[in-house]
Amino acid sequence: MIAVSDARAAEDTTRSYGPCLLGSISGETARGRGAAVAHALATARNTDLLLTESIDSADELPQSHRTSHSQEATTLNTAMNLEPVVSEQSPSVAVLERQSGPSFLSDLRANTAERLADETDVLTVDGRGQTDTIASILVPIAGGRHSQLAVEAARAIAEANDAALDLFHVIEADGEADRERGEQILATAATAIGDFESVDTWLYEAESAADAIIDQSSYYDLTVMGAPTVGPLERFVFGSTSTNVQQEADSPIVVAHAHSP
Repeated sequence: MIAVSDARAAEDTTRSYGPCLLGSISGETARGRGAAVAHALATARNTDLLLTESIDSADELPQSHRTSHSQEATTLNTAMNLEPVVSEQSPSVAVLERQSGPSFLSDLRANTAERLADETDVLTVDGRGQTDTIASILVPIAGGRHSQLAVEAARAIAEANDAALDLFHVIEADGEADRERGEQILATAATAIGDFESVDTWLYEAESAADAIIDQSSYYDLTVMGAPTVGPLERFVFGSTSTNVQQEADSPIVVAHAHSP
């Protein structure tokens, strides 16, 4: 594992973060996306980026992310199993490849990201689409506990790529109370974004939130959304908007699992 620092990181005077850990990721596209996401969040949090040995050097990062990097000589012990690495390094966030091809048994138990979220924030990436350009980011906001991390990650990625953000909330029932709640969820997310200029909020009516997000995500370079807020058994029985989007979308999805202490 190689420690990489970014001299361009902005100061964070309100919170001290642990390093950002980029786990082993297979496939060139997923690996490039993971490196970009990890670097963007490490920059935003003003912290070190720890790269596993599957990432040879900062050359894995997109060209726009390489400026002012200095590679330290320290090599850390690593393992394919990230859980002991997380315990040893105490990162504030881990970026890893999302498990694909769910089976009957995998649907009934917590996945790696959910287990690691007991220790730290987790972002998962996939290998869909391309990584050359990120000019637009869709951020579906459900108001659950993972939404804040999704918004933070989306802003960090947008800042690193000079991309536009759309905060997107779907209401499935045509009622005044649902509309007011949706507007409040979007307003809260917009406040969390802060003084970022290229951001819009979008309240959308549809019969299915998952179908709406899947459809709209195809018009964006990247979608960043929160993980399911229900457990594996409840997801298996009743389904989950986030899980459906992860499985059915054609465009790349980053999923945020907020640490649950």
